[in-house]
Amino acid sequence: MQKAALLCILLVFVSGLPALVGYGDSAPVINDTVDPALTITAPNGGEAWYIGDTNDITWIATDTNILPNSISIWYSLNDGTDYLSIIENTFNDGIHPWTLPSVQSYNARVRIKVSDSFGNFTQIASANPFSITHVPPKPPEGVSVDTSNNQDVVITWQPVTQNIYNSPLTPDGYIVLYNETPYENDHSYYILGNSDTTTYTHQGVAEFWDKMFYKVVAYKNYRGDVDNVLANLLANPDAKISLAELKAAIHSYNIGGEK
Repeated sequence: MQKAALLCILLVFVSGLPALVGYGDSAPVINDTVDPALTITAPNGGEAWYIGDTNDITWIATDTNILPNSISIWYSLNDGTDYLSIIENTFNDGIHPWTLPSVQSYNARVRIKVSDSFGNFTQIASANPFSITHVPPKPPEGVSVDTSNNQDVVITWQPVTQNIYNSPLTPDGYIVLYNETPYENDHSYYILGNSDTTTYTHQGVAEFWDKMFYKVVAYKNYRGDVDNVLANLLANPDAKISLAELKAAIHSYNIGGEK
């Protein structure tokens, strides 16, 4: 009888154990190991931006766990060798107005970094360099030629008085280029010479050529080195130079009319 009672008590005790144990399933834990997607839309290479202007840096950054203040932006003036901060930990709204620095560069880039809440990040720079230069003069207008003496070509043009924003500006001089064919801006020309007036004489050319094409470039000598640059270029009169190369050489210019 006592054994039966003890066994009954044990069975009751054991049968009560499941009521003392509780368990449940937690929500799934997601470990994000994917870096955010990031694209720079401007400046991404080839842009011509001007000192003192305020231009928009734009980008597209997406991620399921992106942080609110997840964007940091830097700029480089030496093709990415060194970077300086523009802004850090700003909103991912895809746009940031940037006042251009006062230093010229033909190898500028921006770099952007975006981070998410799991510590993943993506950092990229402009795909290609862009330029930051002084605001150039307007192109010379009214370029014309006179061959009335059947020997020389006299090239004349109207004086430039404004920059491309229509603000007053007086160029420091004009560069005259020529070629036998009417190449577009990205082709090469011979440098004929430079003038601080609005006329230049190509001596003797009308005796030997039925056609000749000219371009006139107005420049502002911001760095004070244009005379030396032109002297070096003119020392080799048989060498052609593209307008892009001339732009890089004299640091600030704009293309004039052609005849």
